[in-house]
Amino acid sequence: MSVSIKDVEESAFRNLKAEAVRRGIKVGDAATEAFRMWVASKRQSKLRDKEMMLKAAKNMDKLRLEYKGEWSGVAEIRKWRDQRRRS
Repeated sequence: MSVSIKDVEESAFRNLKAEAVRRGIKVGDAATEAFRMWVASKRQSKLRDKEMMLKAAKNMDKLRLEYKGEWSGVAEIRKWRDQRRRS
């Protein structure tokens, strides 16, 4: 497939092209690999965020059970937010 891409930073393109030449591959193949790596990194960061949110939710559930209704995630967040505003 032939693709035209506008507004590519010149130095970034030159670096990509130079690395492709050093490795003996076509610029298009190097760009394809770069595109794939960029997409994979974005997907991976979403997975990590989801894992962190699930872990936080489990911790909140654990605290709720431990303190038998005496602990509130909402109240805790408000407390920390108020402390930050006063600082």
